[in-house]
Amino acid sequence: MLQSILAIPKIPDLWRKVKYTLFLIAIYRVAAAVPSPFLNTAELKRLMENMLGGGRGLLQFVNMFSGGAFEQMTVLALGIMPYITASIIIQMLGFVVPAIERLQKEGEAGRKKINDWTRYGTIGICMVQSIGIGFFLLQNQLSAIPNHPTLFLLFIMVALTTGTAFLMWLGEKISENGIGNGISLIITIGIIAYYPTSVSSAFFMVKEDLMSPLTLVSIVLLTVAVTVLIILIQQGQRRIPIHHAKRMVGRRMLQAQTTYLPLRINTAGVIPVIFSGSIMSFPALFFGFFQGDATATGGFFNWIGELFSPVSRMNPYDSFNVTYGGAMLLLKSLNMYTLLYSVLTIFFCFFYTAITFNPVDVADNLKRNGAFVPGIRAGKPTSDFIDHVLVRITVVGSVFLTAVALIPQLLTASWDVDFSISNLAGGTGLIIIVGVVLDTMRQIESHLLQRHYDGFMKRGRLKGRY
Repeated sequence: MLQSILAIPKIPDLWRKVKYTLFLIAIYRVAAAVPSPFLNTAELKRLMENMLGGGRGLLQFVNMFSGGAFEQMTVLALGIMPYITASIIIQMLGFVVPAIERLQKEGEAGRKKINDWTRYGTIGICMVQSIGIGFFLLQNQLSAIPNHPTLFLLFIMVALTTGTAFLMWLGEKISENGIGNGISLIITIGIIAYYPTSVSSAFFMVKEDLMSPLTLVSIVLLTVAVTVLIILIQQGQRRIPIHHAKRMVGRRMLQAQTTYLPLRINTAGVIPVIFSGSIMSFPALFFGFFQGDATATGGFFNWIGELFSPVSRMNPYDSFNVTYGGAMLLLKSLNMYTLLYSVLTIFFCFFYTAITFNPVDVADNLKRNGAFVPGIRAGKPTSDFIDHVLVRITVVGSVFLTAVALIPQLLTASWDVDFSISNLAGGTGLIIIVGVVLDTMRQIESHLLQRHYDGFMKRGRLKGRY
């Protein structure tokens, strides 16, 4: 692997893409430190310490996805999540709006039009969310121009919306001219940028006897084990044998041969956890701004916020006054958030698999090329067989993905581990990092193999000479 990395500068085209990607990522991290205008930074720091200091709420999740920009309320405080939310809405509308469904099938022209709609939707979502944040900042007297609330709201809206639009542009430029998927890389870099804070918090808590060294060692071992499992599942495939009969192509006679149709266990990749996290973070951001209010409306928001909290006390353990420890502590994690997050993740696993892989089209292509699955008739029986296999392996992939994504909540809600530390052992962040790194490595590997260099992965090494 080290030789493969050292070979990257020897390939001018690949090296240019890597440098371009690293340059734009550096710009992203610099922009994440640019503060929003007219903010009382001293009061902002105090408020964020109260809101995020416990490390137990979904606002920590929002802060992690923004790479800490939300906590500092910089121009990138909203991060790239509004773009993800807009993408979800457009894709969901494709199932109910015939015009969007037709565009999705029109190839490059349709994809370009849908991308434009997604950008417009992103700007609209940013404007709504930024105005909500602006009102929250005004309520907590964080404006440096208290006598001009309208002007302050306008500046906050423009700053936060522009920040997300800039991130969206950076992501698209990375995808076009760099290496890897730009949007996914921006999310990944933001999560990684949050990890040093989590590691320092862990060592601080051990030093102050707030957490035992054994707990820290257990989290490290769990992180390694979960990472290995994620790699295995992401790389895992179910290979369906495909037999190609002897046939004439032009004047050439092609001999019969057997190949494989590889179906990934987790066809959807990291998309389901990103979508689920985006949807669950929006109400957390909204309700979090109103919690603590002593009015009747505030009391309602406090109740709603508690109901959908990852560490809600509305669970079987507290509701039935269970006092046993050990495995019974897992009952603390059985709340509304767990249910909704699990349902959304599993749903998006099947949803995204359905829109990216069509068994009917695959069966038709096999039939046109004179290929078939041994023991299965061509046409509809083949598509039904492929769909049956795909559903079964997607069940395994979705359950695994959901279980790994919920590890931080289990540790936080059941064993009272700080969220910023428990998030190191699994969760959405680790799934995204591993998935995006693997996808980026595949792209780099393809460049290496084209130039007769060994790839990163053993199965991708060249055999023989070309």
